[in-house]
Amino acid sequence: MKKIITACSLLLCLAACNQEPANPPTVVMENMFTAMKNGNIEDMKKSITKADVAMLEAAEKLMTSIDPEGIQKIKSRMTEELKDKAQHIEYSLKNEKIDGDHATVEAEIITKDTAAANGKKISKQTFELVKEDNTWKIALTKPGNEMFNSMKGNMGPKKGDLKEGVEKLQKMDPDSLKMMIRKGLEAMDSMDRKKNEP
Repeated sequence: MKKIITACSLLLCLAACNQEPANPPTVVMENMFTAMKNGNIEDMKKSITKADVAMLEAAEKLMTSIDPEGIQKIKSRMTEELKDKAQHIEYSLKNEKIDGDHATVEAEIITKDTAAANGKKISKQTFELVKEDNTWKIALTKPGNEMFNSMKGNMGPKKGDLKEGVEKLQKMDPDSLKMMIRKGLEAMDSMDRKKNEP
């Protein structure tokens, strides 16, 4: 009897370990785009790795400790800007490829571009995802995921630079960091004024 119970327990453990994630990589990407269009940062965080969430939150916590009002204004305005830009994005996801705990999803992204002859800019990107706790997550630090640079602080494409960016923030003296936050607000104000000019 003990052998039967042990064998059944072992089979159940093996079955649980081999379960596929609830959502395939393409659905995770769909969820991210939906969260972007809704301007829902918390839902966006659900689609990225724990390490990326921790780094983003560490940066926000540090900057909030320096200038809580300034960082709240920046966060609010960036969220609205992201939501506004995401409203004008059309996309199609295809060619999902899974290789163990890594996956890629190709996307064709169409954005509004007044400089283009047809008013649209088409770009193709391959997004990288990793399996984390049996769930597919977008890895912001992976090279193919430069579309999400706004979440990384626009530190540049093709670089796993999220961690490096947080480390730079942590090394900055508080006065320099506060000045950077204020300059960011001034730049946003300037962009808003230009947008509203006739």
